[in-house]
Amino acid sequence: MTQYFTNNTMMGEYIRQVSDAFWRPDFWLPFGLRWEDLQSTGDLQLAEFSDVWTYPLLFSIIFVLIQHLILEPLVLSPLARAAGISNWRPPPPPPNTALEVVFLQHGSIAPEAVLMKASRTSNLSVRQAERWLRARHKATRINKHDMFVNNGVTAIMHSAFCISGWILMYNKPWVWNITLCWQNYPYHNLDVEVWWYYMVILASFWAVTISEIVQPRRKVDGRYKIIFHHLCTVMLLTFSWICHFTRIGTVVLLVHECADIPLLIAKMFKYSGWEKVSNVLFAVFLVLWLVTRCGIYPFWVMPRVFFESTTYMMMPSAYLFFTLLTALLIVNQLWTVLILRVLFKALLQKTPLKEERSTTESEDKDEDTKKDD
Repeated sequence: MTQYFTNNTMMGEYIRQVSDAFWRPDFWLPFGLRWEDLQSTGDLQLAEFSDVWTYPLLFSIIFVLIQHLILEPLVLSPLARAAGISNWRPPPPPPNTALEVVFLQHGSIAPEAVLMKASRTSNLSVRQAERWLRARHKATRINKHDMFVNNGVTAIMHSAFCISGWILMYNKPWVWNITLCWQNYPYHNLDVEVWWYYMVILASFWAVTISEIVQPRRKVDGRYKIIFHHLCTVMLLTFSWICHFTRIGTVVLLVHECADIPLLIAKMFKYSGWEKVSNVLFAVFLVLWLVTRCGIYPFWVMPRVFFESTTYMMMPSAYLFFTLLTALLIVNQLWTVLILRVLFKALLQKTPLKEERSTTESEDKDEDTKKDD
């Protein structure tokens, strides 16, 4: 028993040392400040660590329930049926434990050695095992109905955040004068609206991540990419909260929320067969994207980040945050190249627009290259 308590004490001391090393004030805070100096008072409300680790996760459960119990079955699925989008998919093959394991690990195309071993275990020929894997894939892969519903959920989410964000933040002076994001840092009063804005958006990203893990609707590689993207966004928002960068955080969120809305709705119209409406909405998306992601963000927000903020704060965490914002800028430009390539290809070849940022399983060819005999 003495040894047990001794080991626990040593482990607790080790964890404390690691925590102290990670949360070094000279890395996270301006020179001379300690964490004890950033406590809320009666006149000044500052961001609390515990909020960002608790409330978004709790709210995300509510988001998941709303998505799967209300939006999908009661709103978007009926809307998809009204638009003539079928949710039919072929029936699944007979249950087979060995092949199910192979499918979960390799998809519909497994290595020959793995396939031969599973076929022997299942008392099937290799050809029958191949057919089983393809049938299993076809029975579960995403279809137009799923994509319509997925884009509908995301469109509703972005629309709500865009509208509510501008309503809540329109009268905030730092939205129009970004210099105020740095002045008097880090003693920026955290308004109730900003608290809710951050908590709800963080909760939404946790919710879509949880939904993607619990009820995957993409190929394995696509699922990993979207989960990675959401987790990076969560880390960036959490980082800005911890370092009291919530003012510039709200500006970045406002700039990035609006462009995707017409794109998501354009996809929904495309799945419904309304190509002309979809193309018009794609044009609206392109204009908004170029104005916000290629205009406002790089030429209005980022110059003030680089040339004004360092006048008010110079600590390692600030430069790390600026690096993350720069990475976001680079990602925006890479997406812009892809989007313009799609547009020019459609114009030159006179083919329908096909947005490259989200290929669906229904468009994948690798699993269906082999034909059933």
